[in-house]
Amino acid sequence: MRAFKLYFKVMRGSLATILTYIGIFVVIANFVINAQLPSKEADLKIAEPKITVFDADESPVSKAFTAYLAEHAEIVELEDTEIAINDALFDGETYYVIRIPQDFGKQMLDPERHDAELNARGSIYVHLSIVSAQLVERYNQTFQVYKQAFGGSIPAEQLENTLDLIRTDLQAEVSTSAFLSGETYKITLLGTSFNNTFYILIALLSSVIGSTLIAMENQAVKNRDLVSGIPERQRTFGIFLATLLFSVVLWVFLIVFLYTQLGFELLTDTKSLWLIGVSFVHMVAVLAVANFFITLMRNKGALNFFSTVFSLAVSFTSGVFVPLELIQTPVQKVASFMPTVWAVKANNAIVHMPEQAPDYSFVWQAMGIMALMAVAFLCLTLVLRKSRQRSFA
Repeated sequence: MRAFKLYFKVMRGSLATILTYIGIFVVIANFVINAQLPSKEADLKIAEPKITVFDADESPVSKAFTAYLAEHAEIVELEDTEIAINDALFDGETYYVIRIPQDFGKQMLDPERHDAELNARGSIYVHLSIVSAQLVERYNQTFQVYKQAFGGSIPAEQLENTLDLIRTDLQAEVSTSAFLSGETYKITLLGTSFNNTFYILIALLSSVIGSTLIAMENQAVKNRDLVSGIPERQRTFGIFLATLLFSVVLWVFLIVFLYTQLGFELLTDTKSLWLIGVSFVHMVAVLAVANFFITLMRNKGALNFFSTVFSLAVSFTSGVFVPLELIQTPVQKVASFMPTVWAVKANNAIVHMPEQAPDYSFVWQAMGIMALMAVAFLCLTLVLRKSRQRSFA
């Protein structure tokens, strides 16, 4: 098809941008992966975090949660004042402060909720704050798995026994994660690496596809195609097919690079396959979102500014650059209108999925939401293109 071939001819002008983004990603990802991979001779050792807990709920669930934290971290007692907490976080006396609000237990047991509100603050020692936040996330994920095993609601008479089972399950899981073998740790690192690819996909798809589409939508180019006898519907289909092919090729390259660094033997792990599935659905959704916003714009300068701001904003608010545990809830709610935050949440759920009784229902839900976003933005793009076609007719 003529529009399909012309698309890639025009895209040659963006070759320098493509190579720059990919080159930066390859260099940084290679450095980060090799720096974090444990040696084959030694196991990875994680320092015990220091956590302060203020429990305003005092429910069986909150007490079990606090007991779990005490088993895997050093609980630091602090005076409940803003000055004392700030000083302790700054001086490294504690790395993570958690306030458990009232009704925490009710929220955790609520069949309609997948988590409960927590007021958590990290210290300036970011890496240790992240370890602490991961402990919290791991407990929540395991709790939700057990809750789903009861059909979404844990019976009151089974609560105490279930809380003991959760702690037992996490005892084995967290103890293992404190001394992970190199092969096991790779799955966790793979999940983080998948999250990092989201920024490259957003940035490249919005900038490269955008500049190419603006050139393709130039009125002189469109008129030449129409005079040549190419129907507008066929032209639109060719452009969409070309953007999809470019996106898939870019996505495959990023995936192959990650497995080249971490080992293709990870493909035999079920979690690895789930990560690939989430990444693919996210790529399709981002492509649909990018196409919509690109169709709204006709100025290349405005598009370049938009692609830079958009990719950075989405990445910082969705957990790509900063762990979700350190992002405030209102910011996450705003970011939830874009597919990336759902992909990051799904990846985190996959990585922390317990080996016993794994439940991928939330992952399916996240993938479904991203797929619906892709369909919605694709329909909006087609409607917008149709309306513009009529305006020029």
